[in-house]
Amino acid sequence: MNYLALAIGLLAVFFYMLGYLQKKKKNILLLNLTSRLLYILQYLLLGAFSGAVLDVAGAISTVVAGRKNTPFIKKHLWIVIAAVNVLILGSGIYVQILTKDPLGVLPIVGVLCHINAFWFEKERNVRRLSILGSPFWLAYNFLSGAYGSCVGDILSMVSLGISMYRYDRTPKMKEQE
Repeated sequence: MNYLALAIGLLAVFFYMLGYLQKKKKNILLLNLTSRLLYILQYLLLGAFSGAVLDVAGAISTVVAGRKNTPFIKKHLWIVIAAVNVLILGSGIYVQILTKDPLGVLPIVGVLCHINAFWFEKERNVRRLSILGSPFWLAYNFLSGAYGSCVGDILSMVSLGISMYRYDRTPKMKEQE
């Protein structure tokens, strides 16, 4: 077992979970980006290149999505969203062709869910789409031996669930408690 990769993966998990406990989308994005950078390092240490490449594409996409209110991106929003998705799909397919890694489809779907969530304005929608990507990463991490990240995927789904309960319930639901 690669203990350095495990430690880095657990640190990445911490930042990822902490991100979804934030109320403001800006903080969610910043902590998500920090987490992605650590995951990239972990995947490189494990030789899980599909995960590393897709997290690079995800990190780039996170930065772009975080700047979606700039005049250029606002003006060309659908083109930018399409370009981000092409970057993710293209890099994922390219790595699959090079490595012949059948697991590579799992992080492609996970990254697409997580990144496309950041284009939403409402934090509730960010959390809803993000939670859909986590099972794909869980399967990929388990099958590629990134066991620390498996724990993180489970905890991140719990974290997202807590945030959805805490922030996303309707006022009527909160009154019934």
